[in-house]
Amino acid sequence: MSKRTNYSLPNIVVANKVAPQGTLSLKDAIALIVGVVIGAGIFETPSLVAANVGSAFGALFVWFLGGAMSLIGALCYAELATAYPHTGGNYHYLMRAFGKNWAFLFAWARMTVIQTGSIALLAFVFGDYISQLWRLGDYSPSIYAALVIVIFTGVNIIGIQQGKSTQKWLIAVILN
Repeated sequence: MSKRTNYSLPNIVVANKVAPQGTLSLKDAIALIVGVVIGAGIFETPSLVAANVGSAFGALFVWFLGGAMSLIGALCYAELATAYPHTGGNYHYLMRAFGKNWAFLFAWARMTVIQTGSIALLAFVFGDYISQLWRLGDYSPSIYAALVIVIFTGVNIIGIQQGKSTQKWLIAVILN
């Protein structure tokens, strides 16, 4: 059997195994997490939580509970990433636990439904807010949503350096 040679530049070969190379710094990772937290819910969900809970204490408790659950989830992923330092994330973990078929189904669902739904939701939230400033007609939120998806898809296609620079710039703009 011939030995396989790894020609991939972003990976490091360690003891005949390919380990992912760190591309993001701690500052980049913090900017990414802040962006996910702010983008995923800070503009739309507080009013929904407050309306459904009924009291200020209840709303704070629900937010605290959500934060604790998020922390537990993050610690679980940190443990998985430490125990199995391979590219592929959830796909790799599910493949090890349940086999290739379940991992493929999850990856397919994530690619076609889960991730795209999240992207569409955030784009429409952006479209709703920016339409309050510059209205483009009856379909203004949809037009802005489509534009922001195309722009950020392009930035991410260009490369990780441009993506993380854009992320840091957007966080600085939002927080100022």
